[in-house]
Amino acid sequence: MRRMWTGLAAVLLLTGTAVVASGHASAAVVFAHDFESGSTAGWQLAGGQWGVSTDGSRVLRQSRSGAPSARATAGDAGWAGYTLSARVKPTSLSGPSAAAGIVARAGYTLTLRPGDRVELARVSGGQRTVLASGRLAVRTGRWYDMTLRADGDQLSGTVTGAAGSATLTATDATFAAGAIALVTERAAASFDDVSVDTLPPPRDTTPPSAPGRPELLEVTPTTATITWPASTDNVGVTGYLIYFGGQFYEDYFLRQVTSNAPVTVPIGGNTGATYHFSVRALDAAGNMSGFGSRTNFPHPPTVPRVAGDATAPTAPGTPVPVSGGISWAPATDDTGIVEYHVVHAFNIDEVRVRAIVPGNVTTAPISPASTPNTVWVIAYDASWNASRSPSITLTPPPTPAPN
Repeated sequence: MRRMWTGLAAVLLLTGTAVVASGHASAAVVFAHDFESGSTAGWQLAGGQWGVSTDGSRVLRQSRSGAPSARATAGDAGWAGYTLSARVKPTSLSGPSAAAGIVARAGYTLTLRPGDRVELARVSGGQRTVLASGRLAVRTGRWYDMTLRADGDQLSGTVTGAAGSATLTATDATFAAGAIALVTERAAASFDDVSVDTLPPPRDTTPPSAPGRPELLEVTPTTATITWPASTDNVGVTGYLIYFGGQFYEDYFLRQVTSNAPVTVPIGGNTGATYHFSVRALDAAGNMSGFGSRTNFPHPPTVPRVAGDATAPTAPGTPVPVSGGISWAPATDDTGIVEYHVVHAFNIDEVRVRAIVPGNVTTAPISPASTPNTVWVIAYDASWNASRSPSITLTPPPTPAPN
């Protein structure tokens, strides 16, 4: 019989030539033989009497029915996950221990046996251990389609004949890889249309590890440049998702990048008193890590940072409520105050910068909110050195009595 084989970009019409390949990452037919050339090239023949004969089409036949064990081996000892298919016709089954069938990973057998039995077994060190068996009419002189799949420790064998089919399954991890074989035990049989399909690699379900805590390399009034310790993955990390927030419960997606190389991202438009970054990792299968540890930093001033000064200002005075807002005594600094931030903590978990005023201004509008209702002032110099005032509690205006 003629069979088509598709491998990568090539399509080959096989007429009895064995095709062997290894190392394919995706599913592909890596071996096919229909014996139409009359050759047994690529097969190692042991025991019995093997040769190419004609049975409608060319077939490989083992004709010595009394041979206790006969085997034709082919393929790659490194094959791990694959499906072996073949057509098998027992022509003689001599006694209750007779068998004819196929072998995957050099040690897992799927065989036809007298008494209308099919059997999935492990053969190791000359000892056969039956893993599963089933009932199917087994007759000499009839063709059976046999398929044996080995996927990790999962084994599945299917036999289909004129009277029906049987499927056997088992779990066994004895043989992780191995070549294929055609076998008889005290039987004669013909074999045809042998093929091996590699299995696609198992789906990756393992997420990468969480990235490390981001490191702030530079902060400007509107941007921040960050990097972070890389994640690891069982296959490989393909990208990172950067998140930004202005409150402890906020994580707004900013950008996806392919590595942990330094990246500059925007931070404007948020009124949080502190900002934070965190990062998640992705792999090629779309698995996503958890959030890595956060890096927190204060709301930056609105003026560029000037390097060279390490002396912090004195603390601003305790804020005092005034009409429409608060006032405070000015802070002092060796290079001058450039900016004040008025911070408001309210509603249990809200901490916001309510006002930003120049360094020569010591008042700011602010209204009480729901309790707790605390306000303080932060003074910044040109190098972004900061100091904080004591806090006060704003008192909401009394609720007017109903008329």
